[in-house]
Amino acid sequence: MMLFTKTNITNTTKAPKWVILVVFCLAQFIDVANLSAVNISLPTIKTELHFSENQLPWIVNAFTLTFGTFLLIGGKLGDKYGHKRFFLIGLLWFSVWSLVCGLSQSVILLCIARAMQGLGAAATIPNALALIQFTYTEEVEKSRALAVFSSSGALGFGIGLVLGGVFTATIGWKYIFYISAIMGVLVAVVAFFVIPESSPELRANVKLDIAGAITITVALLAIVYGISDGRWSSVPVIISLVLGILLLLAFVWIEKKVVSPMLPMSIFRTRMFSAMLVVGALYQTWYLVYNLYCTLIFQEVMGYGALNTAYAFFPLAFPGLILNPLAGHLIPKVGAKPLLMLGTGCMAISAALFAVADADTGYWPLPFPSMCIGEIGIAMTYTSAMVAALTMAKSGEHGLNSAVFSVAMQAGSGVGLAITNAISEAVINSTGSHLKGYQVGLWVGFAVTLLCVLITLVFVPSKATLERKRLARAEAASERERVEDGENIEGYRNDIEQSPGKEKKDPMLETSFQV
Repeated sequence: MMLFTKTNITNTTKAPKWVILVVFCLAQFIDVANLSAVNISLPTIKTELHFSENQLPWIVNAFTLTFGTFLLIGGKLGDKYGHKRFFLIGLLWFSVWSLVCGLSQSVILLCIARAMQGLGAAATIPNALALIQFTYTEEVEKSRALAVFSSSGALGFGIGLVLGGVFTATIGWKYIFYISAIMGVLVAVVAFFVIPESSPELRANVKLDIAGAITITVALLAIVYGISDGRWSSVPVIISLVLGILLLLAFVWIEKKVVSPMLPMSIFRTRMFSAMLVVGALYQTWYLVYNLYCTLIFQEVMGYGALNTAYAFFPLAFPGLILNPLAGHLIPKVGAKPLLMLGTGCMAISAALFAVADADTGYWPLPFPSMCIGEIGIAMTYTSAMVAALTMAKSGEHGLNSAVFSVAMQAGSGVGLAITNAISEAVINSTGSHLKGYQVGLWVGFAVTLLCVLITLVFVPSKATLERKRLARAEAASERERVEDGENIEGYRNDIEQSPGKEKKDPMLETSFQV
């Protein structure tokens, strides 16, 4: 995927940078608000549409499954046919299927519509991230723009909680999807007039790796579906997992052979980028697990209604409006490593605090501090990991890095949530206690964030180390240029001395060499 510069974008609008960023933030807002609002309404949807215990996570899994597995294709199609075009297509597609979600009267139709929503998000988000990196080219302003982008997610999460609780308690959970559909169309209309498009000449040079696209998409679908199903001994699940692994190996082989690979293997040679992929996947796993099991404990164990649950989640949402920009401001000053250590540590503490709560626990002793500490962790971890992953991109790979990071987060968290659900359900079946199953799910969240702390400690260099490496690379490059210039001048001198003619005696030429 291409790196955008000021010379490869057709600037068809006169909109200032901040207006373009607001449009992208609104798209992020809609996606996250929809997800958080649905989480609040899960117990009500379970009752009204008669979901079983093992079917309920598929309202979330269906979205993350298609979102995570089609992100690479969404970004690559944007490179080939225009990021603006696919940003708009994604928004409109998401809106149409949001309407279908609201009209659903059955388990199957709702899950299919949620999967289709994921396809729309897969076209929207990577193209938004690529265009943000074009619009903001300086490292400091790029960090802050990405922090604002993540802040829109925090705002969406908070407002989604409130609207989800209000709608579920009053006019019904279906209005969560109706509002999402209306907002998606409105943002698409504004985006049509505001967002610039990439140059047709440069898009013509982008080649599509059809074999690689099909192989990686089917491989991820098979693996994530197989794990999400949770019936490890069933023949369909075994076939799905084996097929996914074989196709993943085939994809690696294809990418090494094709001239223009969809996912160059060289992108994983940067240790920090590879570490951020794992951290991103584990972070998103914690995020989904924490929200799901806290919601279930609030409503099914503590007896909270949908609206009170929304209020209970307030500390996990709105402080992000301040904390996310703060993280973006601090990264250029202190580096990503200390913020990642702080963030993932806070997430671990947050999960542990809620995991020991029970039916008799009041809100203020455990859930409230858990939410407050968790929000610090969310803001510091997500912003730091995203900025670290995207700013490590080499020239020409920024769009690719953004898509791969998003794939790691969504597909990885889909696998993580599925494994956690399987463990939680096994505990419920063996103990007969839903609370114990939900608590185990939160302890899994605690474990994955401790793993994030370890990965950050071992694989993420400090700001001082990165600066030393950058300086060493710059000095090495300067030395190579000096040596090459010297060799070129010496070679040119020899050519002239060995050739007959007047140039050999030219005093101006001799003077230039002496200089």
